[in-house]
Amino acid sequence: MAELTNVAYFTAKSGRSQNLGAELLQLVTPSRNEEGCLRYEIHQSNDVPDVWMVLEDWRHASDFKLHMSTNYVQAFMAKVPDLCVEDVEICGYHQRSPQACT
Repeated sequence: MAELTNVAYFTAKSGRSQNLGAELLQLVTPSRNEEGCLRYEIHQSNDVPDVWMVLEDWRHASDFKLHMSTNYVQAFMAKVPDLCVEDVEICGYHQRSPQACT
């Protein structure tokens, strides 16, 4: 079970949504290969196409901290001001319901 679930929201600048999406999708494979990563998914809003969401589960909060310090995440975060209208909003959650059936 994940100790930490994060939902990160990004809103692309006008005309930059596809660029933002491409950059986010490049994070998937290396993130999923990290120790402690249980889930790492990229979603685009059906209602507002400029809004993107990253849904991620980490075995421990310390795994997420290490993730944020990786070179590829740091490189991506340096691009956020050029791609997004505002800083990323990261909301952390703790699962309260029992684990879902698979």
